[in-house]
Amino acid sequence: MGIVHVELFEFRPLATQEEVQQVCDRMMSLKDRCIHPKTHMPYLKTAIGGADVCPEGLRGRISHVFVSEFDTPEDRKFYLEEDPAFREAVESIEGIVERRQVVEFEPGEF
Repeated sequence: MGIVHVELFEFRPLATQEEVQQVCDRMMSLKDRCIHPKTHMPYLKTAIGGADVCPEGLRGRISHVFVSEFDTPEDRKFYLEEDPAFREAVESIEGIVERRQVVEFEPGEF
């Protein structure tokens, strides 16, 4: 059924709107830039994201969410450990993102 990878971002208070937008654009581009080493094709099943719009007021300082889905644990492992596009994205947010929280799950597995 796949693995869903969720990243929650809290931006530094002094991050400009332009910096925030650049981070968001970079994260959203991963769907096309993450290329499988064997098939040489994009391998993220889905990649979506956006700014928090929840009216409950429970987000703390988390303001943006990015969700990716992988077909296999091997794809997720490559993404986290080797994919140069992902590594570049993670390195590029230093100094702009205050806190990056990540959770993953397999739909229906509890």
